[in-house]
Amino acid sequence: MSLGGEEEARREPREGSLRASPLLLLFALLLLALLAVAALLVWRSLGDELSGTSVARDSVDSGPEPRVRVANGAGKVRVEGVEGIDAVEYEVTRYALGPDPATAKRRASEVPVDFSREDSTLVLQTDGGRGTGADYELRVPVRGAVEVEAGAGDVEVSGVSGEVRVVAEAGDVTVRGAGSDVAVEALQGDVAVEDVNTDTGQVELQVGAGDLALRDLIVGTLEASVESGDVTLSGRFSGSGRIFVETGNITANLPPEDTRELTLETNVGNVVRETPTEDQDNSRKEGS
Repeated sequence: MSLGGEEEARREPREGSLRASPLLLLFALLLLALLAVAALLVWRSLGDELSGTSVARDSVDSGPEPRVRVANGAGKVRVEGVEGIDAVEYEVTRYALGPDPATAKRRASEVPVDFSREDSTLVLQTDGGRGTGADYELRVPVRGAVEVEAGAGDVEVSGVSGEVRVVAEAGDVTVRGAGSDVAVEALQGDVAVEDVNTDTGQVELQVGAGDLALRDLIVGTLEASVESGDVTLSGRFSGSGRIFVETGNITANLPPEDTRELTLETNVGNVVRETPTEDQDNSRKEGS
């Protein structure tokens, strides 16, 4: 009797496992159904994120020394100073999101590119609202002055001998080859200022969170402040001024005589002064 009881006890788990297998199968089917629904929802959400583009081009007579202001929400802005032109030439690539390519392209074509004249300033402005943006490519007379206000996107200004002013909320800023005053305010993003030649001009830089790179500057005065980020100086520097960093390092790879009238300070970080090597000097001469 005892042996039979033990044998029946051994059978019961096997029978229970057989009864449980349909439940496992049902659970697996439900899981597959849930995965299919989730995949459908993801597919539909991706469909709403399709992007379309539309390009607008024009040229506006400006004279040899225009003042140009670009106000852009989301998108890149690139401004190049060009010799021998008396007009502002622009190409704007507008983009927008839509549930399908045709709708996205239509919405992109409806993103406004507003042009106006305010006194002696030519103003280009784009703000198409949520889910839209625009990338600007401008060619301006080399003696022009440029002002850029950017919401989210990189900004580059090069080869302009007039004043340059950039205010950027989020994105990297590069100013290269300027010949007059330069002012940059960048809340979030790296800033690079290179090849500025203005004996009496001022360069004023305010960086929130981001690194600052300075190279080959001939200025009257330089005032730069960085809240969080590293600063590097290289090439040559002529002028006076002050660089202050709240949190970050300052590395000056300059000849000692170039920094005699330049104050370098950091609250939390290090100031490192390096003397350029002979190879670096030779490479700069070859580059020039």
